[in-house]
Formats: sequence, C-alpha cells, structure tokens
Amino acid sequence: MIEYVVESLTKLLGPIATLEKDKRELRDNALRAISTALKETQIYYAGMARDYKRNYETEAQLAKYWAAAAIPLRHIDRELAIVCEHKAEYWVSPETWSTDKISEMSIQLSSVANAYKKMIHPGFKSRSSGDPV
Repeated sequence: MIEYVVESLTKLLGPIATLEKDKRELRDNALRAISTALKETQIYYAGMARDYKRNYETEAQLAKYWAAAAIPLRHIDRELAIVCEHKAEYWVSPETWSTDKISEMSIQLSSVANAYKKMIHPGFKSRSSGDPV
C-alpha cells in the first residue's frame, strides 16, 4: 500500500513541476512585455528631452508595446493589465488626454514603473515623482 502511494505521488511530481514552470514562464513573459513598454517609453521621453520633436511612428509603436504588455499581464495582475491597455489608448492620441484623465486612469509612467518594480521586487517602496505619462 505504501509503495502504491509513493508511486502515485512520484507520478504527480512531473505535472506539478511542469505547472510551476509554466506559471513562471507566464509571469516572466508578462514582466518582459511591460519592461519593454516601460523602457521604450522612457527612451522616447529622453529623446524628446534632447530635441523636443514628437515622433508619431514611435508613439504608434509605444501603443503597440503597451497593448502587447496587457495581454500576458492579465493572468497575473488584471488591474495593471487594464492600466497598460489605457496607456496603449493614450499613445494612440496623447493630445486628447487631459492631465485629469491621466491621473484618473493612473497611467503616469512613474506609477506603472512602481507597479512593475513591486512585481519584480515585492519589498520595493515606491517614490512619487513628476514623471511623464
């Protein structure tokens, strides 16, 4: 009887290990997607700070990055996935978003960066700043 229980438990270890690996990969994919969206947005703002020129192609790409980040993120943080979707909408036509709407939707870049950092480092303490969207 004990041999049967041990054998049954041993057979379960494989699927359990696979499930944990799948969950880890899903989380890593979500984190990678939001990291890309964050970094590309930060790079865009840094470029704008240097030459003050708006780039519509880059903004279209940012909309795609944020929308792509929302998809895998919905499995691990639905609220942050919605924020990413709002950021995608913002980048489609940023001129139509008021400061109040940006605050209401919590899509400031610093807010999203802080949420991302908390996912990577659960003990992370956020700092508020006047970061752009």
